Amino acid sequence: MAAASTLAKAIKARHLKEADRPASALAGFTLWIALPTLAVYVGVCALVVVAMHLMSSEMNAIDSDRGQKAIAAAVDSLVVGLGESAADEATWTEAYINTYVEPNPAWHDATWGSTARISDTYDTAILTDVDGKIVFGESARGPVSGSLADAFSGAAELLAELESEISHSGDGATVAHLSRNSRGAVALAAAVVRGNSGQAGIPREHRRILWLAKQLDDEMLRGVAARFELPLPRLVRVPQDGHDSMVLKDAAGADIATIDWSPRRPGDPAFAHTITVAVMVMLVIGVLVFLVLAAFRHSIKLRAVADERDWFNARYDPATGLRNRFGLEEHLKSLIPKKRGERSVTALQVYVDGLPDIVGLYGRETAAQVLVSLAERFADMSGGSATLARIGPAEIGLVEIGETSAIDLGALAEKILETASDPVPVGALKLKIGGLSIGLASAAATRDDVGNVIRMAEAAVAKARETGGNHTVVYTPAIEDERRRRIELQTDIRRGLEASEFDLEYQPIIDFRTQAVIGVEALMRWNRRAAGPMGPGEFIPAAEASGLIDDLGMFALRRAVEEIGPLGNLKISVNVSTAQLRNPNLPQIVFSALDEWGVDPTRLQLEVTESFLVTQPERAIKLIEQLRHAGVLIALDDFGTGYSSIGYLKQFSFDRVKLDRSLVADIDEDPVQAALVESTMVYAFAMGLAVTAEGVERREEAALLSRLGCREFQGYLFARPLRLAQLERLIGVEPELRAAS
Repeated sequence: MAAASTLAKAIKARHLKEADRPASALAGFTLWIALPTLAVYVGVCALVVVAMHLMSSEMNAIDSDRGQKAIAAAVDSLVVGLGESAADEATWTEAYINTYVEPNPAWHDATWGSTARISDTYDTAILTDVDGKIVFGESARGPVSGSLADAFSGAAELLAELESEISHSGDGATVAHLSRNSRGAVALAAAVVRGNSGQAGIPREHRRILWLAKQLDDEMLRGVAARFELPLPRLVRVPQDGHDSMVLKDAAGADIATIDWSPRRPGDPAFAHTITVAVMVMLVIGVLVFLVLAAFRHSIKLRAVADERDWFNARYDPATGLRNRFGLEEHLKSLIPKKRGERSVTALQVYVDGLPDIVGLYGRETAAQVLVSLAERFADMSGGSATLARIGPAEIGLVEIGETSAIDLGALAEKILETASDPVPVGALKLKIGGLSIGLASAAATRDDVGNVIRMAEAAVAKARETGGNHTVVYTPAIEDERRRRIELQTDIRRGLEASEFDLEYQPIIDFRTQAVIGVEALMRWNRRAAGPMGPGEFIPAAEASGLIDDLGMFALRRAVEEIGPLGNLKISVNVSTAQLRNPNLPQIVFSALDEWGVDPTRLQLEVTESFLVTQPERAIKLIEQLRHAGVLIALDDFGTGYSSIGYLKQFSFDRVKLDRSLVADIDEDPVQAALVESTMVYAFAMGLAVTAEGVERREEAALLSRLGCREFQGYLFARPLRLAQLERLIGVEPELRAAS
């Protein structure tokens, strides 16, 4: 009997032989390709000259538009930069004190006034109340007094805009715009004077606004032109004929000045210089067209060969010569007559469990040879009645059509498993394949749905791999239902995120000596509106498998920082999954959340598990160092489960060790366990690490842990996970809590 690979090679040779024939389309090449191409070439040559003229005119127009946009952008940049300067000057604790707490005009003059007299950033500094009345004013030309509206146009509109921005974003709002004073156009920016060290909000009636102004003149415009490589602009009353110009407007929309500059016309010299080049290019193109036509004529001869080769490659695996999935389905459809409707189809899918290891040790070519040898073995076992194909990188499929196909392939699956431990010969090697996982599916199928049987076998082999491998799983609808439920849960998680169904609860961390709440651990909760609550043990694995864990983790981090950040100096402890730790952008995500809510990084503690440390130690060390360098604390979570190596405490730079419930439970009744905890704590304390005991539920456990030196506790003995409001009430009655204990 011919082996599977031999049969596949014979099919390939046959198709390549059929492809080796001259193309019949050469007869019409001259009529349908060469002559039309020549006509197009002549027409293109005539159009190039016209197109170049149009392009030169368009270049002039584009450059003029670029000049307009560049100068507008340069002016906007000046205004925005002045706004940033106003925000910097106004956001200052010392400014807050000397403006609100102990108003000090001398300080205003020494700080803002002196800068206005000598600085290039701004030449006027004014302090007003919310109605625009000047409290302090100084410029390079002398003091400024009265009302802001008397000194600058559009002042009322800027005050209204600032008031609107404050109502939306708070006292940190800033406005900047062009204006006009007695000397001409000016950039004007404003920001509320406020502290940067957590001072309370400022009532509107006491609010003071810092205004910075910078005069626009020809000298400044020359500097802008040099910096941005723009045409030399100047301020004029009426623009010159033939020049480009731009009108400047203040916040009220009134004209305040006009900028005029001489346009460059790059299209005119470009046309003169390129017309000669264009002629030479068209000659070169003519030569190339001739060469392309000659090459195309030759390619037609090879087209038939290429088409046949593509046909083969679309249906056969190039590494093994076996049919691929598309080729298998096409072949099966050809075996099912249209008139007879349905036929019984059975698919047997074999996954080579150890093939990924063979790829890593010997390479893909050797792995492909292993599949070829196995295919030959399976073909011999089937007696040639089954159609073989390579369904996946490590999967061989066998399909048979007929009433007895299920019985035949069921028996074949048993034979295949019996040979799973036999070495596979590959050249001089005899390789162990590490077991075979088999999925078997049988159903009545038509031409249109024959692929469903193969997909059913795929689901069965996936189940076989999930349940340990090296055995056969027969497809049942329950397998598909389980997969569907997993997909539905992942979809539900995404919907829950969008519908804001996820929330956090916080379990307090207690200082045993003082009974004070020193921190909290954020715990994810999902209160599904339709199906009811679901525990983290169910939805977290589904989120990790689907990649949604990044979204959930980001939600937990941002929500915890937002809610706990304002609560004094409470430590915020957030769990970080292994999938999140693999994200190279995790540090930037953490820093962004802390910056957004103004929380000190030293208040945030990220809890990591040992699994990430074991699988990627070098990456873990780099990530931990990057986070700790910024001040974020790192805790080794669930110590006492998994590998639980004390060596990790030395290898990685942790700040805290969290003893798992399984390690501290009933510690008062187990001397061996108590000795293990004590040695762990001694080692941790010697390295300067803090220790937190999790899951403490009995007073006897807490008492012994306290005697061993543990100070921080977390568990139901002290407090269950709490909603934010409950946590705030607990903190509010902290003295009573201490008295009761």
